[in-house]
Amino acid sequence: MRKSLFSAAIIASALVLVSCGETVNIGENGVAQGITVQASGTADVVPDAVRISLSVSVLAETSELALNGASTTAEVVRDVLADQGIDEADIATQTLSVGPEYSYTEAEGQKIIGYRASQVFDVLVREADNAGDVVDALVARGGANLSINSTYPIVDDATDGAVAAREDAVKKARAKAEAYAKLLDVELGDLVYLTEVSAPTNIMVGAKADAMVENAATVIDLGTQEVSVTIEVRWKLG
Repeated sequence: MRKSLFSAAIIASALVLVSCGETVNIGENGVAQGITVQASGTADVVPDAVRISLSVSVLAETSELALNGASTTAEVVRDVLADQGIDEADIATQTLSVGPEYSYTEAEGQKIIGYRASQVFDVLVREADNAGDVVDALVARGGANLSINSTYPIVDDATDGAVAAREDAVKKARAKAEAYAKLLDVELGDLVYLTEVSAPTNIMVGAKADAMVENAATVIDLGTQEVSVTIEVRWKLG
């Protein structure tokens, strides 16, 4: 009778664990055969690169003149980036557009005031500490036709952060499995498998581009980002 009550308790606990996303498998003889858990590990890292979004925009009397003007400024942008050591592979055009621009007044209604050509670039600065200098150089030489849309730090190489996050995930998984084993009054046995459910991802915790006072160098505050890894681990029961 006592053995039946113990088996029933294990089965009831297993049902609860399954509902929480963890599993305890029951064999034909009514003995729990293994515990499977998921756990997420995290690590805070300082971004090592910065992405810059910038726009070139020119308004002219004709679409051809607008496009020529935008192309001229775009070449200046490429020259500046080359001077700053940015590889061509890290410069990408996001959008390129040419079209009429309108104004509206109650007296005259809508009318064309010219044609605007715009090109939006995404630039990856792989040396985060150089990002402020890149912004300053672009603004200095790009003129009124250039706008910096945004700058945001990123983790380009998450290797070290992923190692720390995996270590954290394994510790949490082990602790969770041991807690369930204790609740069931059983012992953990050998490891059956470990699977990485999600690849290392990073989440921005705090970062901003901070433009200082006039004539001062632009500083990009990197903040920190969280690298996260989720694993699934299964143990036999001893």
